[in-house]
Amino acid sequence: MRRGNRRRFTPFSSLSRYRQRDAFVRLRWKILGDKSIYGGLFTSHLVLDEPGRPDIYRQWFDFLFLGLDGHSIWNASITTGNLRFWECAEDLATEQTRSRLTEAELEEEYRWKFSPAFYDGRQKLYRVIRPEPRRHAALDGLTVREYEEKVASEILRETPPVIHESFRLDNSYQYGIGLEIIVDAPFIDHTVIEGAILRFQELGEIDWQSPEPIPRDHLPFQTEAVAMTAAAHHGPQG
Repeated sequence: MRRGNRRRFTPFSSLSRYRQRDAFVRLRWKILGDKSIYGGLFTSHLVLDEPGRPDIYRQWFDFLFLGLDGHSIWNASITTGNLRFWECAEDLATEQTRSRLTEAELEEEYRWKFSPAFYDGRQKLYRVIRPEPRRHAALDGLTVREYEEKVASEILRETPPVIHESFRLDNSYQYGIGLEIIVDAPFIDHTVIEGAILRFQELGEIDWQSPEPIPRDHLPFQTEAVAMTAAAHHGPQG
């Protein structure tokens, strides 16, 4: 990357109090304007509580809300314990799978090709061509994806990751202060988001992790791939 093309910005947390307050007031008006959609406590560019949407597709949500100090903006992402649980298991499964393959096998496995797909006179777009899945002796004759799914299932059954509810702050955001939220909830809806906001405020708008992990029986016993397949076969839930 050429240095001259790098776009730099001042993080929101480093802006003057005046500029933060100006952005705060503008967001406050937007939240009020979106009250009929989001209830008046937050706003978002995403659709929430979409009718007929299966719960498996309601595991995270991005939204904005106001800080209690009159100038802070929270740029939040809320994730269920389910999704974080799946992500941790999949990361471990990927690590274990890759450790069984040689560098040459990994290079061949992830050697994607690109084919011109469209040209409008100004820019050329390319289509990604992925190699055909290969079966590996080191993976018991399975493909990488099949072996990752096998290992992920074993992890969920035998050594499940420990997940905690938490609030994590990130001051590097250009707009607002980043806030990553993990909640013990089967899916994200209006009630869960409002509850998380109120809890964050009651705690004092700080980094926090629950001392107790999310109970194992609140988390999935099947991998995300299996859950997605089941949702596709059974249609909308609730």
